[in-house]
Amino acid sequence: MKLHFIIFCFCTLLLGCSSVTGVAPAPKTLWHDEAFAQTHAVPSAKQVFALSPQMRRTVGKMKDRDHSELAKFLRRDGEISYDSRKTLNAADTFALRSGNCMSLVIMTAALARANNVDYRYQLVQSPPVWDRQGGLYLINGHVNVQLIDGRSRSQIDVATSSTTIDFLPGNQIRGYAVKPLNEQQLLARYYNNLAAEAMVDQQYDYAYQLLKAAHATDPNYQQMWNTLGVLYRRKGLDPQAESIYRFATELPQVSNDALHNLALLLASQDRLQEWQQVHARLELNRIRNPYYYFDMGESAYRRGEFGDAVRYFNKALKLADYRHEFHFGLSRAYFRNGQLRLSERHMQKAEQLAPQDEKQRYQLKLAALRKPS
Repeated sequence: MKLHFIIFCFCTLLLGCSSVTGVAPAPKTLWHDEAFAQTHAVPSAKQVFALSPQMRRTVGKMKDRDHSELAKFLRRDGEISYDSRKTLNAADTFALRSGNCMSLVIMTAALARANNVDYRYQLVQSPPVWDRQGGLYLINGHVNVQLIDGRSRSQIDVATSSTTIDFLPGNQIRGYAVKPLNEQQLLARYYNNLAAEAMVDQQYDYAYQLLKAAHATDPNYQQMWNTLGVLYRRKGLDPQAESIYRFATELPQVSNDALHNLALLLASQDRLQEWQQVHARLELNRIRNPYYYFDMGESAYRRGEFGDAVRYFNKALKLADYRHEFHFGLSRAYFRNGQLRLSERHMQKAEQLAPQDEKQRYQLKLAALRKPS
């Protein structure tokens, strides 16, 4: 199942940084409660995992402690689908029969717990999955859930009598190392997800509350600091954002993301000498971002340079072949280049990968491509 781990960079430039000097401030100085109001109540862990009556009826039909029966239900074709756009609690995910990876993991854990099935969360160390929403780059990590036979007594038993629930095809996750996560670590990421979505919706006060909840749940979750820095910038608190970024550059899990955002802040303030110091280090990171090539492809397309557009869109797809808009861009470029068969192939791929509410747009374009001239 895909986990909506969210890592932020502002969508304008992607710049780089060599090293940042200075002493990082103590974490207690990085919070600014005075700048944010108390708005919505942050959901508790009990609320996040709570079962609906419908879920209880489903569990009631299953054999107690039978992990294979639960796995069969979760894997049933058409029963549950992946939708990357919203992070939901267990009950809402079950009601909709869809959700992003974090939502699906939480729903699975709630069902397993109610059925007395042992389980564990796993962070899959696969390449990141890129997305972009509301002017932010979102880099999604990947987690899944392992359902464990209650009779297992050793690691060997677990390996042979457990079932991994994952919505990606096996050939896409096979061979990657996994790292166990406890529930506090998962919940911290859940709150970080909600904070990201609140920011996209410009609910900055609520995003702040959610990030405080993430930190309280797992103080060692480093990504939260980078998200907090982006929130401060969106709130217009640039000095506070800079303090966060400088602190986060010293944290190994998020240093590159923090350096991206620090470079953007320095550029926006015309602090060019400091910006030059950061540019060299992050230039390489820029070309690892598929949206860099996608934007180059869009620019080339607008200029009528369709051969260059094809080249850039193909580079984007090499880094992220799961993005429907990349296939759509390549289809358009191939069409204008007179390569109609390739145009149709990528339009069809865009339709397959698109969210449900966007499929019709691609279906209409496919029909137009297939219409005899």
